[in-house]
Amino acid sequence: MKPFLLILILILKLSFHPSYAQQSLTPFTSTATITNHPAKIVTVNASITGNKILLSWVVTDNRTADLFEVEKSTDGKNFSMAALVFGTEKDETGNYQFFEKSVTGQLISYRIKLVNKNKDAEYSTTVQVNKQQPVQ
Repeated sequence: MKPFLLILILILKLSFHPSYAQQSLTPFTSTATITNHPAKIVTVNASITGNKILLSWVVTDNRTADLFEVEKSTDGKNFSMAALVFGTEKDETGNYQFFEKSVTGQLISYRIKLVNKNKDAEYSTTVQVNKQQPVQ
């Protein structure tokens, strides 16, 4: 019975403590706030190395990024998903890459669709690559 009374006294004391009374808090209210800024795509780059297209992008507030849809287009207007890349739990800045076999003589446009953990989405700028046909 004694532990119960001690806990009750502590709760009552905390309930009437001036700092709690001013903020309308109970002893069980958490005052911690977690600020989750949505992830943002900072840069997107595309390059050709050998016979591969390398698409790389950098994201701020990485911990709030859920996934990335890599989209590509051969006409620059109609995009389709080429890959799905999952975000990491790394804080702050995240670096991501996607490789794809290049096609000679074809202009290809890429963009990244970022989906945050709160399900908000945004698109990156569009980048293009074109592997020229070899000169004979």
